[in-house]
Amino acid sequence: MAGENGAGPAQGSPETTLRPAEPPRLAVSSPVLILGGPSPAASELSQRLRGIDVKVLLASSAEAARQAIQVETPELFVVDARSSRQVSDMEQVLQDLRSSADPSAVLHWFDAGIELESVLRAVHPQDDHMAGAITVQEALRRLHFITARLPQRSEGERLLVGDLELDTAARTVRRGGRDIDLSDTEFRLLRLLMLHARTVLPKAEILQQVWEYEFAGQANIVELYISYVRKKIEADMPRMIHTVRGAGYVLRAAESSTAGSLSAPSAASG
Repeated sequence: MAGENGAGPAQGSPETTLRPAEPPRLAVSSPVLILGGPSPAASELSQRLRGIDVKVLLASSAEAARQAIQVETPELFVVDARSSRQVSDMEQVLQDLRSSADPSAVLHWFDAGIELESVLRAVHPQDDHMAGAITVQEALRRLHFITARLPQRSEGERLLVGDLELDTAARTVRRGGRDIDLSDTEFRLLRLLMLHARTVLPKAEILQQVWEYEFAGQANIVELYISYVRKKIEADMPRMIHTVRGAGYVLRAAESSTAGSLSAPSAASG
């Protein structure tokens, strides 16, 4: 299959068996707020999110949520409206929070027997919902797909790894003061690597997050686009994207860089 740069899959590459990414990382830089009372499932979900380097805020009431968002700006809410929690009460809490925190999307967790009318009233078009008996792994999968379709926030984000800079608002990439022109797919791939700088990402996970399974089973497409991005960001400069044999790829600041860490995403200046 031809790539965006007009080249086909690399010839002679060994067959690669893809391992499922368990669990998928989320392409978010801000915390996830879990709203609802204590429960084993909510506790497991928060532990799993923290295990993939996602900051989690827990709130059992509207007041607790308001206090949490005074110092944080969550993009995603998980609203647990199961068991003893009244859906109408959670709707009011969420309505209040939408007006102040403006989450990009919400994953609603309802009891299995909830009436359709209640679901339609609570769920916005960008949201998702699931029944009470669903597994935590499925909740993580749904959160992944929610984040994959989220628009970039209006102020954008600016990622820095060493002397490499990516600005999502301006849609620009620079290294050492030099502008780098990337295709859309190359840009998404580089952003993923920068969001998880110093973390080895398996090919299966890169396929999942950049292509959303469109090229599932074709591991060579990852190798191909890694080579495209490498050529552009490493031209006559120290290497940043490293292959970890049998594991995947990792982006690190070049040894000669003076700024060697990933900055927190920040508002892009005009």
